[in-house]
Amino acid sequence: MKIIFNIFSFYFAFLILLFNNSEFAYGIGNVDWVLLKENNDGKEWLDMGSIKEINNQEISVLTKFFKNPKESKDKGQLSLYVMRINCNDKTFKDTSINGIPQFNSKWRISNNDELIDVVIEKSCSERINL
Repeated sequence: MKIIFNIFSFYFAFLILLFNNSEFAYGIGNVDWVLLKENNDGKEWLDMGSIKEINNQEISVLTKFFKNPKESKDKGQLSLYVMRINCNDKTFKDTSINGIPQFNSKWRISNNDELIDVVIEKSCSERINL
């Protein structure tokens, strides 16, 4: 029984070494962060390389938001969002926040949030160039 366990362990270790190749990480691709807007709430970036057309009216994008601290002693908060945007009616939903899927997200309007508005505007205008 111990021999079978050792053979299995050796085989498993061999597979890990075989498939543990750093070239797989290159599949993620480079990010091209562009600072879109900065205001009292924080800063909003868009990864220009992440804009993907889903269908004729919807796209998916990766954004980064730095929320300014409320008090000077705080550090602020950085968050990553994968957003799905409907360019026809200017609505959006967050499909992932900091890598956590948001399965029950609903389509929303920006409610005049200038940081979200600039993401929608820039992303949808870049979609034309895809």
